[in-house]
Amino acid sequence: MKRHLNTSYRLVWNHITGTLVVASELARSRGKRAGVAVALSLAAVMSVPALAADIVVRPGETVNGGTLANHDNQIVFGTTNGMTISTGLEYGPDNEANTGGQWVQDGGTANKTTVTSGGLQRVNPGGSVSDTVISAGGGQSLQGRAVNTTLNGGEQWMHEGAIATGTVINDKGWQVVKPGTVATDTVVNTGAEGDRMQKTVIPGSLFAGMPYAQPSIKTVARL
Repeated sequence: MKRHLNTSYRLVWNHITGTLVVASELARSRGKRAGVAVALSLAAVMSVPALAADIVVRPGETVNGGTLANHDNQIVFGTTNGMTISTGLEYGPDNEANTGGQWVQDGGTANKTTVTSGGLQRVNPGGSVSDTVISAGGGQSLQGRAVNTTLNGGEQWMHEGAIATGTVINDKGWQVVKPGTVATDTVVNTGAEGDRMQKTVIPGSLFAGMPYAQPSIKTVARL
């Protein structure tokens, strides 16, 4: 499936519906009225019911447990613990058309999140996540910071500015690394070799304590 590696997203406040609407960085607005127009046009084009199901975790608020499904959006400015995400990748891996899933914003934190098939955890600049487990068919789009992500067949896409520490890539997992990112202590578990663990070196990324390689057009670690 086609992977779009240069996509960033932002939130547009829709004053008519009173909700935050997910929009591509390519959608520009000029003032509040233009922002509403962008949001409404996106809703009309995409026809996604999730726009009416946005859940905002506000600064200082903590949410424990819960499941996101059926195009639900959880927009995190506060803290979440133990969420399960089963929506967001309906249009394929790292596709800008995707909506739904968990959006960890600047200052937001998500801990011990489980991302199942079809689920998406997006970590925007300034957001941080820890101990995320991603199953096959699920993904994490990273522009912020991620610690101890486990890829059990799932995918982690590192965009410019992303920092990933302690990512574990198990059988059939993907870690897509772009220039301008930092990946530290990434580990590949071959599975077939039991307890043998090895560091992985991916061109285009700066690994702590490892040589820097010039970036290629696309760099992927896959088992």
